[in-house]
Amino acid sequence: FELLENGLLLRRYNDTSEDNYFFITGKCNSNCIICPSPECSRRSSANPDMNDLMLLAKHIPNDTPHLTITGGEPFLAGERIFPFLQYLKNKFVNTEFLFLTNGRAFSIERYADLFCDTAPEQTIAAIPIHGSCQEVHDRITRSNGSFQQTILGIKRLLNRKIPVEIRIVINKINISDFDNIAQLLIDSFQGIQYVSIIAMEMTGTAREHTDEIWIPYRESFSAISQSLRKLVENGIDVKLYNFPLCTVEPSFWVLCEKSISSNKVRFSDKCTECRYKASCSGVFAGTMFLEGDELCPII
Repeated sequence: FELLENGLLLRRYNDTSEDNYFFITGKCNSNCIICPSPECSRRSSANPDMNDLMLLAKHIPNDTPHLTITGGEPFLAGERIFPFLQYLKNKFVNTEFLFLTNGRAFSIERYADLFCDTAPEQTIAAIPIHGSCQEVHDRITRSNGSFQQTILGIKRLLNRKIPVEIRIVINKINISDFDNIAQLLIDSFQGIQYVSIIAMEMTGTAREHTDEIWIPYRESFSAISQSLRKLVENGIDVKLYNFPLCTVEPSFWVLCEKSISSNKVRFSDKCTECRYKASCSGVFAGTMFLEGDELCPII
């Protein structure tokens, strides 16, 4: 725990949870229309205090199974982040690390090299691709040139044998491009660990643009199901995040993950009688206002 000067008590680590993370910075060099954080946090967050992060790391047991590095965009900390990563690499030799990043920093070869040198042994970099081309991807990130930087960054990591997870956040802007994205992954990114298909969390910036981006669960799954089959048939491991089981064809349930943090997950009253509630990811608290009549108990 950390006690702030204003009397607020923050839980910084929970030994019974696999949702522990290091929040590097709220700043981001993209301005995604689908982001669940507000734009003010991306534009005006304080610079990261690497000493504070190092102190937190020193108090975490070295046998913790999983830690996430997140932001904002973590690598906007600049080269100051790499001594911190080296410390994590030396201390947490058996811990799995997930880096949530837009990957743009790795288009700079020096950053790719430094990451390769200092990342913990069991590292996966989770990087979103929002479209199969600049037009779609950059429309979602609202950052010109982000598509080229992301693609180059992913390729630099794969060339250095850094495991990469590709994330695709399904929304109204890229739903018609999903098959093209799938084909891009099949043709151009051999060696990726897996592809995560993610339903949105409708808070922050995303909520402000609901009409532009929201697409119901059933509609989005129906639109991408054939492309999911194509990815699997081409040997790519696929995971579905944040999709309630009742909105997905049963033959695809094996791909569904319980992915929403316990403090954010919500269920409809209708879910009480569902036989599969315990196995279901549920719905983000910030997305429940859009649920409508989609959820239907499986009985």
